[in-house]
Amino acid sequence: MKRNQVQAGAQLLACFAMGAMAQVDFSHHIGTIGAPGSAVNASSNIGEIFSGGGGTNTLTANLASMGLVFGDNIDAFDRGDVFSTFSGVSVNPFLFSVESVASGQMPYPVWAQAPFNGADVYAMQSGSFGHVLAYNEPVLGLVANPAESIDGMTDSMVTPGQRVYFSLQQGSPTLLGNAWSGADVLSVIIGAPGSLRRAFRASDIGLIPADDLDGLAIFGMQDGGDGVIDPVTSEGALVYFSVDETSVGEIGSDVRQRSITSLHHGGDIYLSGVGGSHLLLHEGDRRLALGAGDVVDALKLGSTDPLDPFPMYAPGLPDPADEPEKPMSCPPYRGSGVPIGTIWVEVCDADVPNIVNWQIEVKMCDGNGNTMSVIKQGRVRGAASSNPHVKAQMIKDAFESVMLDKPGQMPPAIPVFKGFAKNVPPINVPRPGITGEVCMFVNQEVIDCGWNVDRICFSFSNWTANIIVKPVKGWFPDAKRRMSLQVNGVADSDALLRISATDSNGPGGIDASFAVPVAAGQDGFSALLDLSNQIAEMGGFAPVNADGEMIVEALPIEPPITPEGLFGPLVYEAGAINNADLQITVGASLARGPNSPCSAVDYALPYGSLNFLDVSAFLERYSKGIGDADLAYDGSFNFLDVSKFLELFGQGCPGSGGTK
Repeated sequence: MKRNQVQAGAQLLACFAMGAMAQVDFSHHIGTIGAPGSAVNASSNIGEIFSGGGGTNTLTANLASMGLVFGDNIDAFDRGDVFSTFSGVSVNPFLFSVESVASGQMPYPVWAQAPFNGADVYAMQSGSFGHVLAYNEPVLGLVANPAESIDGMTDSMVTPGQRVYFSLQQGSPTLLGNAWSGADVLSVIIGAPGSLRRAFRASDIGLIPADDLDGLAIFGMQDGGDGVIDPVTSEGALVYFSVDETSVGEIGSDVRQRSITSLHHGGDIYLSGVGGSHLLLHEGDRRLALGAGDVVDALKLGSTDPLDPFPMYAPGLPDPADEPEKPMSCPPYRGSGVPIGTIWVEVCDADVPNIVNWQIEVKMCDGNGNTMSVIKQGRVRGAASSNPHVKAQMIKDAFESVMLDKPGQMPPAIPVFKGFAKNVPPINVPRPGITGEVCMFVNQEVIDCGWNVDRICFSFSNWTANIIVKPVKGWFPDAKRRMSLQVNGVADSDALLRISATDSNGPGGIDASFAVPVAAGQDGFSALLDLSNQIAEMGGFAPVNADGEMIVEALPIEPPITPEGLFGPLVYEAGAINNADLQITVGASLARGPNSPCSAVDYALPYGSLNFLDVSAFLERYSKGIGDADLAYDGSFNFLDVSKFLELFGQGCPGSGGTK
């Protein structure tokens, strides 16, 4: 009997209700027998591809059509043409299967289905910890047997004449005969065995020849149609993969690090741009709810059909109920920062460069003034593309992988963001040069835990993009946008450093660009100073601080205050063009308080002196409960704020004539 029959039974009923729609093309492990009457049962071969759905399976590609020989074992498999041009809400980024008798974490389905879980298919859902049961083995024409196990899978409809991508288990005769490895990805046109070739090598995704690929899923394949990716000619793909528990990856790689430090690296999902490296995207323990030693044995992207039970994207916009709100019992929020609730990341029309170094830093603070940073970083190489869906997918993947640990609690970690939406073309900030956007909410659970997203940074090279943020609903509505820009490195050729802004919170309006040339040999910091000076000369204010970061406080072009009270510069694009050696970091935060550097109570013009206008402005803010009148930073408005106002007002503005 499977564990937790009440829970598993409910999932089974839901699964069988949609079983007729389920269809997955797969390979399987040795020992898999298949349901009576199925193709697997009639002629089981570990080097062939079967199509499962509706309670049975059929043979889709035999050994000869794949250019393989008896004894070859298909270990990972993908159609290679799975590509979503659908705009919508991320729902099921991945479906996966696990190696037989995986333990899982209680009470999630891999645990509940053991020991008959190797032929089941599970789905990872966006914005949540863990997984759900997608298809129980009978749906795919397999049986409940501990040895029954899926070994590779992809979307259905693999057909003759179609090019597919796969790996073979170490020791397979075809690998030995060609001096290939189990960490190489091969390619063949179904029915044309002479087209078999190596699509890319283990080293192209940061693995070594002794490693073994176990799961493979590809988005946005660009190989020129010959089945071989050549990064030199700007070919590439977003390649997601898992490895078996014995794999170690190249020195310095994330696979190597996890193989040394974690018993869960066989359950991890990695991402590569097929340019010589990879990054850890989703941990098996902290995201998929798998157990120590468990292996993701087969991997596929969610369906590109939005009507599928497990689509990659669903139509429409994020659920408004997911937009975070101020908690009913919220802790004080100290400092001048404002909790971020909604994030838009803009996608520009420039090609994704061959190398994208990225880092997402989410600065957090709690009601007691404690701070911490959640940092996710990596390097994607070779994913050159002008397609906005590829760029949006990469951005979504990056932000979707950011987790917040909750030691001693269940679940032990939660995603920081949820409600992801990919919009191509953009709908929130449709501006010149912007071809798409990724929108997301901060997870309400993060806020309810007492943590608040205080700042977001995103690093990249040879590209432009930006982050636009909005505050948590119902919390400090007088928020001001603060965009920051940092440029590191030395230009190896002439380039351009630029930010673009608009005076409109929506469609229409006037746009303005602020740009300076960067000469070969010039360092990024001096170029940033040039840009800061240009903005100042044009009537804006974007000083560069001691840390080498430019804070855009005001521009000569700004949109009006929104109905929620949000105001400040709306920068929709920032970065360096034509130079991969300049590393860009764009930052987004929200602030409250006056624009004046004079004093926290210098609310009213003219800035630089305190007078009755500031008293009047404070009283209005205090009576309306506006955030910058909460001078005691305790989340409420009372005599402590009045007392603090009188203290600060009495101090005046040093060097500006004071209040007298």
